[in-house]
Amino acid sequence: MSARARWRPILGVLGVGLTAALLFAACGGGGDQTFVPPKTGPAIYRTYCATCHGKQGQGFVGPNLADMATKYPNVADEISIVTNGKGQMPSWAGRLTAQQIATVVDFTRTEFTTEVIGPTVP
Repeated sequence: MSARARWRPILGVLGVGLTAALLFAACGGGGDQTFVPPKTGPAIYRTYCATCHGKQGQGFVGPNLADMATKYPNVADEISIVTNGKGQMPSWAGRLTAQQIATVVDFTRTEFTTEVIGPTVP
């Protein structure tokens, strides 16, 4: 077996690992120890969500967020998806507080909708 053939599987695994690490960091997984967590809906969205869902919620790696209130009329369903993850959507439990999740869900439901709805966070 040639040296090239022996290294091919190892380089493939390293490439997949590096790609996964970069994607995780790009979607809000990275940061330094002096990071101050955002508190407002727009700030939370920009920090943790925009990389995957787009600056205006138009979708990129993650889906378009337009009219999520129509797709998930019960806000608790949308909060559950952000908290626990679903499909390609990672779980944000442990990285965001319950209040941050509720705040960013409220922001996306009001900012990226075409219908008129009321606030969802008490």
